[in-house]
Amino acid sequence: MTDLFREAPTFSESSRFEYAKAVTALAENGFSSYIVKEAEHPLAKALGFPFTAANLPTPSISKEYVGSDSLCEISRLRINVLPSLPFFGLMFVPHGVTPPYNLCIAAHGNLGTPELMYGMHGKNGYSNLIPRLLAKGVCVFAPQFLIWNCGMSPAKPQYETAFNRQLIDEKLKSHGGGINALEIFSITRCVDALLNLHIFNREELSVCGMSYGALLTLRAMALDKRIKKGYFMCCFNGGIDDRFPEWEMLPNHPKFYDSDIAGMCAPRPVFVEVAAKDEFFPLDGAIRMAERAKAKFRAANAGENFVFSIYDGFHIVPPESRGVDFITQPYL
Repeated sequence: MTDLFREAPTFSESSRFEYAKAVTALAENGFSSYIVKEAEHPLAKALGFPFTAANLPTPSISKEYVGSDSLCEISRLRINVLPSLPFFGLMFVPHGVTPPYNLCIAAHGNLGTPELMYGMHGKNGYSNLIPRLLAKGVCVFAPQFLIWNCGMSPAKPQYETAFNRQLIDEKLKSHGGGINALEIFSITRCVDALLNLHIFNREELSVCGMSYGALLTLRAMALDKRIKKGYFMCCFNGGIDDRFPEWEMLPNHPKFYDSDIAGMCAPRPVFVEVAAKDEFFPLDGAIRMAERAKAKFRAANAGENFVFSIYDGFHIVPPESRGVDFITQPYL
């Protein structure tokens, strides 16, 4: 994969700056300008706003051409998931495919960006995940979350726009929302915007995510039945972790663990893959969660649709393609 498109981080910095500025303003100002309703789904209730927002306009979408390489054409999308919140990501369209396209939403992990995930910004732990999906003829949308590296790790590519995710989450929760609620909701609004283009196959929409991206996309799949298949890597140890206080639900709501949320996806196919030598999330926790999730799929008469795999490696995207094959096979 030596001929993949490259781009200097400065080219995408304006997108990160605009997104961080809008999220910060929302956390400061609250949701009083929105009409609020009661959420129906128990997970949506526990997450809060914007799952409680009513009468929202259809999200608008705009596209900026980025470049192309031997695999695909790349565009940067701006999707207005809320009237005051632009959300960004990269769209990769493989050469030689025609509509209706199969689509996968692929989510980066902590300290990541969609550009890093594709290899535009140097060495990374994503094991050519997006190129492997493109090789299957699948279009990929890679969203940008508020978790890029703005000085947290000198060993990874650095980005200029600074933020404090925990502080933003505290302010959002004081208004009845949360940063994870906001970004999970944004994934579902991207589904709205992309399917409204009428160029994607509604029966073959999948998601995948690495680490923090797995946490976000698993919850998006639980809440959005239009997502037919999911592949979740290196983050299945419960979904509640003292190191990440923003993972907590709103006060006075039940705690939903990863096994519960995976069960909400049943009977739709779910593939969970974790690393035997994961440096961040112990393997035994993932095994316990997987046993509980498998029982929930059996209860839905879909035991074969939950696959749990352990690969002999560390906290990176597995280089083998079992999970990629799983979400790119036709959904029945």
